[in-house]
Amino acid sequence: MKRIYTVLSLAALLLTAGACQKNLDISQKSVLSTEDYYTNATGDEAEALIASVYKLYWGGRDVTCVNGIEKILFLNCLDDDHYPGGGSFADATNQYQEAGSYNVTSADFAPKIVYKGVYSVIYHCNLILEKIPETSDARINRVKAEANFLRALAMFDAVRWWGTPPLPDHLLSQDEYYQTNNPTEDSIKWILAQMKDAADKLPALSGKGQQEAFGARISKHAALAYRGKVGLWYGQKFNDKQVLAGAVEDLKTVIGSGLYGLVSDMFILERPAGDFCEEYLFEHNSGDNDGFPGDPSNDLRHMWTGWPGGIQTPKDVFGGWGWNAVSKEFGEFLEAHEGDVEKPRFKSTIHTYDQVLAMEYAPGVTPGVKPDNVIYHNAGYFTYRGIGFNDDFYNANPPFWKWSKANAPMLRYAEVLLLYAEAKYLADGDADKSGLAALNEVRRRAQIPELASMTYQDIKDERRAELFCEQERFFDLVRWGDAATVLADKGKKQYIFHGYKPGTKEWDVEEVAGPGKGWQDKYNLLPFPYEQITANPNLNQNPGW
Repeated sequence: MKRIYTVLSLAALLLTAGACQKNLDISQKSVLSTEDYYTNATGDEAEALIASVYKLYWGGRDVTCVNGIEKILFLNCLDDDHYPGGGSFADATNQYQEAGSYNVTSADFAPKIVYKGVYSVIYHCNLILEKIPETSDARINRVKAEANFLRALAMFDAVRWWGTPPLPDHLLSQDEYYQTNNPTEDSIKWILAQMKDAADKLPALSGKGQQEAFGARISKHAALAYRGKVGLWYGQKFNDKQVLAGAVEDLKTVIGSGLYGLVSDMFILERPAGDFCEEYLFEHNSGDNDGFPGDPSNDLRHMWTGWPGGIQTPKDVFGGWGWNAVSKEFGEFLEAHEGDVEKPRFKSTIHTYDQVLAMEYAPGVTPGVKPDNVIYHNAGYFTYRGIGFNDDFYNANPPFWKWSKANAPMLRYAEVLLLYAEAKYLADGDADKSGLAALNEVRRRAQIPELASMTYQDIKDERRAELFCEQERFFDLVRWGDAATVLADKGKKQYIFHGYKPGTKEWDVEEVAGPGKGWQDKYNLLPFPYEQITANPNLNQNPGW
């Protein structure tokens, strides 16, 4: 994908110029119209166009995108595994504190960004699908299959957020701009159909471990894995056995392909050493020079979720702004689930305060909470996976911003195995025990005991342990019907961490009352952005908002 990005700037320039020509309605020399550009697109130009869509889906920070930092922080704040974090309880960046205390409004920043991102992705995919003519060119046909998949993936994001978002399955004419809500069932059927069509036309990896040669593009089996994920989400939530059976077959095909596997060393996940590993089915390539104006510094994931300034950082860790802090509930859950804080999944995911102090520090640095400091939103557990390591950053000493070389995995094989285990359990009670085998493959890598049989709670717990900070937990709780119980007291307690109590190795955790309202049933669907509701008279707001 990095190679494709290098021609994107030229394509964007031509498209901008083309738009100006259309507005003036005159023939300008050396300028292509949008219509002409798409109609006459070469293989290189088509790949530049789809590269812009991949970039738009991923995004970065404070930009119109689907999968940027706004989505990451907002959804994590809504679950029980994270506190909002930040420098204090009053840190008001982008309403993340409000998300963590269940005081969301329809004017919040994250839903607005994601909504615009979804429909920007769909629009640009529709341009590719409708404006580039049918052809026998294999490169162009691959691009069109990718566009079909990406618009379906963006639509699935929208359905999980809003339930009944509009479905612009074609380029809209002026009299179609004010679209109404589309039924969830109809949207899911459309998504499944487009993903199937895309998977039928997309190439597969040439072999296991060949992700880097393939590039950061969607493959046949990655498309099928997402289709299985969509099918499980809908089939479980709406008790549709036929859709569940389809999810089983899609996920079984991915597992049976033999093209993917679990890496043995969990500590390479979300580090440069994990880029294009056999566990990543779909990832964003964090290229140094990706062909866009400026630099990739708008991807500040590792600064946002790094440790807050109140604690000394080990010599190989950059630190950060402290958002999406580990909750007390998750720390205690994972410790109990793994049975030992030294197990690889525990330690590669989070660290206890004691483990943080045992890391290597620069000479003269005293580990721990800094003198006269406290750490808000903390009860003694610290994020490990996804923080910034100095060796992983581009440019050793930029003035302030830090961005990592590490690719961003958006779908891992571990999740595919857990999706399959759940789909099999729901579809036929896991009659052949293949779902249990998939679940145990994940547990075996984590070095915890394998199960002789599995319950639904086993599946839920394994997803929670494995997919920390991957924005799945909130949607899982909602679709399982567990949110009202698990999130009943969300935000009603807050914690301040002081380090060790004087003269002891006992954690000094202060509990204070928080402003949280806890779960309300309206959160089963998130609010359509206020600006969209006011602009579109045909769009109905979700109940309670």
